[in-house]
Amino acid sequence: MSLAVEQVDTVEAVNRNQWNNVVEQSKLGCVNHRYEWLRAVEDGTSHEAKHLLVSKKGNPVAIFPNFVTEVGVTEGGQIERLSSIRPGYGGPITMTNEEETLELLLDAVGELCTGRILYNELRTYDNNYVRYHDLLEEKGYKPAILACRFTLDLSQGWEPVYENMDSERRRGIRRGHEHDIDVVDEEITETTCLQFYDGYETVAERVGQPTHPRSFFRELPRLADRLKLATLRVDGEDRGQYIYLRDDEQSTVQHLFSAVTEDHFEYHAPELLHEHAIKWGIEEGYETYELRGSPPDFRNGVFRFKEYFGAETIPQIVYERGRPAPALTALNVGRSLTRRLES
Repeated sequence: MSLAVEQVDTVEAVNRNQWNNVVEQSKLGCVNHRYEWLRAVEDGTSHEAKHLLVSKKGNPVAIFPNFVTEVGVTEGGQIERLSSIRPGYGGPITMTNEEETLELLLDAVGELCTGRILYNELRTYDNNYVRYHDLLEEKGYKPAILACRFTLDLSQGWEPVYENMDSERRRGIRRGHEHDIDVVDEEITETTCLQFYDGYETVAERVGQPTHPRSFFRELPRLADRLKLATLRVDGEDRGQYIYLRDDEQSTVQHLFSAVTEDHFEYHAPELLHEHAIKWGIEEGYETYELRGSPPDFRNGVFRFKEYFGAETIPQIVYERGRPAPALTALNVGRSLTRRLES
């Protein structure tokens, strides 16, 4: 029986177990492809979903999650793009008939770019997406590096990770331990996620970074088994929080969101919270720890801070298709926004 491709306006239209089976069986799936994450984005943001699904004998065998996001305004009005998962990473994934399913998905996504949706953007996590480079190029996609991420190899254990850090990071960890500290893992509930949001919003305002809406954080308990919320306590007082994402598909722990405000810096909260997650990831058998992104510029403060953890710098490749001249200004605005979100 031949393969069939269809668009679905919500992941709820597909059986949860079947959808997640594609994620788990594909080579390039990550936690952001999962049903629960997509439900959180759909219900917690204003982004319109336009997911693509390929089925064989009625069973899903390939998926391509997409959301419509705004990127700016030109003389002709609002410009939109069809983007991979935001927040998160995406791209097409398949568990069988790789070439045929990818052809179907890439042709179908092109047909969705109509009206105010002027181009499609693939934001991928796994660098093995390079296996699709020539096919994407044949379909009109062009690669760009808008950000980079930082990865630590956890298989070597804590001591080598610590020794590979810059002396400034090691000093911050040592000085942090001079206080009476404890790092507590909080239960993932709507209450704890919304309390976290207050600090997260403060951090975003300080650095001039766009925030994801409060409603998205209200939906995060859908992923309670994939999230970790840690609070640093110094002398019994809360001094900062991080949320981490457990990406079992990629065997990595990702630092996802920060609620460490300026008044927490004197306690070396960033270093201590990263240390906690790194050690936990090693104990749980994860292969890598992900410090997420920054602009790809060694002069940038976020870049240097993360690089000093001894992490490997990995370019984040974005594939874009369709750049009509009137959209160029909005496209550049969108790229600037992407860089800020990734940092």
